[in-house]
Amino acid sequence: MNRALRNPLTYLAFIVPTLALYALFFVYPVVVSFLYGLFQWDGITDKVFIGLDNFTRLWQDEVFRRSLLNNFYFMAFSLTVNIPLVFLISIVISKVGRMRDFYKSAVFVPVVISTATVAILFGVLLNYDSGMINQFIRLVAPDSWAREWLSNPKLAMLSILIANAWQNIGFFIVLCLAAILNIPREITEASKIDGVNGWTETWSIILPLVRPILFVMLLLTVSGTMKVLDIVQIMTNGGPFQSTEVMSTYMLKVGFRSMELGYGSAIGVAMFIIILILTGILQRVSKSEEVQY
Repeated sequence: MNRALRNPLTYLAFIVPTLALYALFFVYPVVVSFLYGLFQWDGITDKVFIGLDNFTRLWQDEVFRRSLLNNFYFMAFSLTVNIPLVFLISIVISKVGRMRDFYKSAVFVPVVISTATVAILFGVLLNYDSGMINQFIRLVAPDSWAREWLSNPKLAMLSILIANAWQNIGFFIVLCLAAILNIPREITEASKIDGVNGWTETWSIILPLVRPILFVMLLLTVSGTMKVLDIVQIMTNGGPFQSTEVMSTYMLKVGFRSMELGYGSAIGVAMFIIILILTGILQRVSKSEEVQY
C-alpha cells in the first residue's frame, strides 16, 4: 500500500479523471461560448465572423444594462438584508436550549423545495384576485390597499427578492449556526466571567470567530445572485416591462427565442467575466484568515 502511494501514477489515476471532467464541463463550455460570441449565428445557417461586435454591442444594449443592474439589486439585497438576518437568526437559535434541532430543520425546509415550486407558490400567494396576501389585506384594510405584486414594475422585483430569500436563507443559517456552535464553550464562558455578554459578546467574540464562514456566504451570494435564473423565469419571465430582467433570462431570450446564438453566447461570457471579477475583488478585500481557538 505504501509503495502504491509513493508511485506518481497512483496520484495521476485520481487527478486525471477529475481534470478531464473539469475541462469537459467547465473549460470547454467557456471557450466555446467565447468562440461563438465572435460570430453572428442563428444555430441553423452558416456562422458569419464579426469579431468583437457582439461584445461591444453589450454596452450599447439598454436591456442588457438594465438586466445587469437588476442582478446587482439581487446582490445588494442579499448582502444588506439576507446575510445580517441570517447571522441574527443563527445567534437566536444558538441560544435556544430546547428543540434546537427542530428549529434547524424548520429553517432548512425551504431549501429542499425546488425553485420551480417556490416560484409557483409565491405566484399563487401574490395573485391580485385570489392570493392570500391580498385577501388578508382586504380583510383588515380597504380594498384599494391590495397590490398587483407581480404586475407592478415597482413591486415585482421586491416580490422576487423576498421569495428568493425565503428559499435560500435556511441554507446560510445552517452554515452560520454550525460555525457558532463550533466555538469552544471555554471562550464564551471566559467572556461571561469577564462580564462580556449580550450584544458585546456577539459583536466582539462571536462575529470575529465566524468571519471565515461569513466570507464563504459572501462568495456564494455574489456568484449566486449574478447567475439567478429559474425563480425570475417562472415568476415574471423578466416582466413587467423588463423590470425584473436579469442577465440569465435575457441570455435565454436572445439565444433561443430570437435565435441570436452568437450574441447570447457573448452575454454568457460577460456573466462569467463579471462573476470572476467580483469574486476576485471580494477575495482581495475580505481576506479570510483561519481562526485559531
